[in-house]
Amino acid sequence: MKSATVYCLKSIPTGSLKENLELIAAVLLVAGLHLIKKNTVLSISVGTVFYMVLVHLI
Repeated sequence: MKSATVYCLKSIPTGSLKENLELIAAVLLVAGLHLIKKNTVLSISVGTVFYMVLVHLI
């Protein structure tokens, strides 16, 4: 789980605040869901869907 987080966050865009907020929101959701449910597959899947919805709607 830690290596997936580092891999995702290593290329954070520095120019756009909107993109960073979407990424941070998804990371917080994944971390919170993982702490509550202790299910890696569930937290990554929900986080991915949440991030894609944010990217496409905002």
